[in-house]
Amino acid sequence: MIRLTHRSIISSGNINYFKRNHNYLFRSFVSKCPINNDALKSSYDPVTINMFTLITTVTKLTLTFMIKVIVESDKYKWWEDNHLFKPREATIKRNDDDNDDSGSNRYSMVLPPPNVTGSLHIGHALTTTIEDALVRFKRMSGYETLWIPGLDHSGIATQVVVEKELKSKQNLTRHQLGREKFLAEVHKWTDKYSENINNQLRKTGASLDWSRSVFTLDKQRSEAVETAFLHFYRSGLVYRATRLVNWCPELRSVISDIEVDHESFEKPRHYKIKSRAKSYEFGVIHDIAYRVAKDTADNNNNQESLIVSTTRPETLFGDTAIAVHPDDKRYQHLRGKSVVHPFTGELLPIVFDSILVDPTLGSGAVKVTPAHDFNDYECGKRHQLPSLSIMNEDGKLNQNVPLEFQGVDRLDARELVIKKLKEMNLYIAKKPHPTTLSICSRTGDIIEPVLRPQWYVNCQQLGKQALELVESGKIQIVPLQYKDNWSRWLSNIQDWCISRQLWWGHPIPAYKVILNNQSTAEDQEKWVVGESIQVAMESAMKEYNLARDSFTLERDEDVLDTWFSSGLFPISALGWPSQNKDTVVDLSKFYPLDVMETGSDILFFWVARMVMMCTAITGVAPFKTILLHPLIRDSQGRKMSKSLGNVIDPLHVINGVSLEQLKEGVTNSNLSENEKTTAIKGLTKEFPQGIPKCGTDSLRIALSQFPIAGKDINLDMSRIIGQRLFCNKIWNASKLVLMYTNNIVSKNSFIYQNQIQSTDQLPFRMDSISIIDMWILKKLASLVQLVKESYDSHNLSQASQSLYSFFQYEYCDFYLEMSKLALNRKERRLNNADTPIIMLNTLECFLRLLHPFMPYLTEDIWQRLPKLETEPISIMIANYPLPTHYHHQLLLSTNIESIVNLIQSTIHSTRSIRTSHNITNQIKINLIVQIQQSEQSDSIISSFKQLEEEISKLLNCQMTLTTDAVTTGDGLTIKHIVSEECTLWIQYERPKSEQQDLSALLNKKNKLVESIKDLEEAK
Repeated sequence: MIRLTHRSIISSGNINYFKRNHNYLFRSFVSKCPINNDALKSSYDPVTINMFTLITTVTKLTLTFMIKVIVESDKYKWWEDNHLFKPREATIKRNDDDNDDSGSNRYSMVLPPPNVTGSLHIGHALTTTIEDALVRFKRMSGYETLWIPGLDHSGIATQVVVEKELKSKQNLTRHQLGREKFLAEVHKWTDKYSENINNQLRKTGASLDWSRSVFTLDKQRSEAVETAFLHFYRSGLVYRATRLVNWCPELRSVISDIEVDHESFEKPRHYKIKSRAKSYEFGVIHDIAYRVAKDTADNNNNQESLIVSTTRPETLFGDTAIAVHPDDKRYQHLRGKSVVHPFTGELLPIVFDSILVDPTLGSGAVKVTPAHDFNDYECGKRHQLPSLSIMNEDGKLNQNVPLEFQGVDRLDARELVIKKLKEMNLYIAKKPHPTTLSICSRTGDIIEPVLRPQWYVNCQQLGKQALELVESGKIQIVPLQYKDNWSRWLSNIQDWCISRQLWWGHPIPAYKVILNNQSTAEDQEKWVVGESIQVAMESAMKEYNLARDSFTLERDEDVLDTWFSSGLFPISALGWPSQNKDTVVDLSKFYPLDVMETGSDILFFWVARMVMMCTAITGVAPFKTILLHPLIRDSQGRKMSKSLGNVIDPLHVINGVSLEQLKEGVTNSNLSENEKTTAIKGLTKEFPQGIPKCGTDSLRIALSQFPIAGKDINLDMSRIIGQRLFCNKIWNASKLVLMYTNNIVSKNSFIYQNQIQSTDQLPFRMDSISIIDMWILKKLASLVQLVKESYDSHNLSQASQSLYSFFQYEYCDFYLEMSKLALNRKERRLNNADTPIIMLNTLECFLRLLHPFMPYLTEDIWQRLPKLETEPISIMIANYPLPTHYHHQLLLSTNIESIVNLIQSTIHSTRSIRTSHNITNQIKINLIVQIQQSEQSDSIISSFKQLEEEISKLLNCQMTLTTDAVTTGDGLTIKHIVSEECTLWIQYERPKSEQQDLSALLNKKNKLVESIKDLEEAK
């Protein structure tokens, strides 16, 4: 081994030797994970590379080398190269007592495919932390595990971000570029950011089977989407209809509810839309007069007006009725009457509707615009009203409005309409009115309800089946409170609009039938589907009784909603509908999935649709458990957004990043200038010092400790930074253990590797370990039991917090401190002869327990521990500690814990008394431990005596044990009751300097008292 220091001087003759052998510093192990032996000389550092320089005495040649003292380097590649992420033959044999009633020894999951729109954020890191912990636990427990990675093409999100990039960098729109060239740009984007996202996933330690990585728009997934669409259509579940939809004029597409944000206005204010130069006033309601039409027999010259209240005067061109409440006495005389449209002069009926109208709001009369309002649309259906569409796809008013308003954007038209109404003396007033706007989360444009023909999935029967799967217990939802949400959503489910007017996405295998002599509106809505245009032609001839030369087919230019392909992910990721051998094997072995873990915000939008679609296709629920985690918000509780500057990239936490680098990232982004300004302000406030380097393990253990059953997580970076200290604690404690155990070479020194059955020999004698050793083994056994229960109940935060507490407070702060004192004696006691073996085995077992949460650090340290040649090459495939293991059961029934707890309380109480009474550690005290007579008193006294020297050194005291009454002597005495069994008496003398100070203060006090007395007498 070559040992080099920072100031090493070597001769020129040795330079060549060094050059030949310096690869030792970077060598790749064949059978062991890459670790660096020099790392133990340094403090824990997850990601830094230290540099040092060598200067030769002869040639004065300066050589610079890197010593990798980092823990997290190279290990992921080594895991991949050794195929440790792939399914391995199961070693566990299932039995009827196992908590998993499926009887399977396989475990499968899919990673919720991140959108290929840029990079991952901290919410994705939470997802991978939870899922990777589950997979690593099952892999170590002997299951044949499969965890499939994938990326989502994310139709709207990706198209929008590429459009922004084009506008920002080339000042082009997609329409100017053209469909083919635009799609080429999107493919470039996805290639670039797919690599970026996959790199992030690797950095977070996700043990995914990369050989099975998928993309929702790749050839295999495209085949699955087309097959599913055709299956649903031919089963009568997919149909085409004209209905009211959420329309984004800037996108010129339908969007789903999850892509709609809401902005509330409690009072009037101006609001600027992202794509507009000007702002618009909202939070007001307008009163407009509609003239009541006269009856022919009415000779009254005074024409009555009906005052109508509306927040959207610009849509009155689409009015087809006025509605009032049937119980409103003000309008009973208007039954059967009509009003005159202010602009067209057409008669609009006055309808009475108790559902639409609230008589206490505004004037109690509202206009009905069925083609541009969801509530009005339902009212129109109740009263058989016509629907008049007045907007083009870009949000501008169309040919159904007066000529002077045609081509005007609907928001700009508002002022023009009000101006015209004022000229006609029909505008009454505007008043403050609470208003909520629906806004497209992708573009910032205001959503318009519009009538458009679209493709729909009939969700009634599918929703009912998904509801029954959960209610029957065939699918479990964790946390349980989301079961109510599931029931509420699926009990009131509406049919699902699955078509989008985008360029990026899965094309719909549908064709419009264009008749050569097409004449009626009905002729314009003839559609067929097919795997090819030839199949579609045959369908058209058969379905519509057409001759081959009497029509042509036009391919639908729309694409499918991204959630349609995502809804198939559990089966498409496993290769469905391909029938090749590998796919058939994967589906039969790993479907259904065991767990679907994802964010609680997409329970309906994604999870419910997976259940509906996959069950309809396969007849089997796609997974057994739905595991949901909360959303991560910033420290102020705000939703994370690039425009706010509070989005956290996991790599920034792992590697560290300065504030200037964060600002540079915003400056080079495709945000608008206003958004960049806001984002930089947000970054400066949220991360004034940047983000310090924490490493992957620190990030993972911090995220894992947030309860998944809780509310949204307000992420405080200091919590992650604090976990770096925990990593350092493990690192330093392991160095200590290795120092005391470096001479252990016997193959019988390892509990987990050898001692499995009760007949096997333990690697230690009970009379050669101390009560503290027995105690830590019992605490370890309890920990193993608790962690297993936590995994079984998917309570990973409990497992993570328990592991943290055990190592921090029980193993390090107490056990190692006491053991270190015992082992540092000149002559080691008999009952400490095998203490190093207990130290080693407890650490080794703990590393296995911790590995699913902190894979890098545990692998690095585990590789350094002495092991048998038969041990697996990685901790990742070592056996996970089980509570059924014999040695974990050995001490569970003893009363060791209560005795050691009493000893701990004695130590803690004494230290607290020192602090509260200002007794410095340099002052030696007499500590009398008074034990009450009981059945346990002999055991307690014996245990205290066994640890008397360690306690005395730890507390700087002279300890005395007694069951007799205590009489206090000279000096100061403090009495403290620890428990019913134990009372402490602490005796000490103040140092001479303190006594002199006290004497001087008393003299001063006496003089002051005398002075006061003299003054009073003088009065």
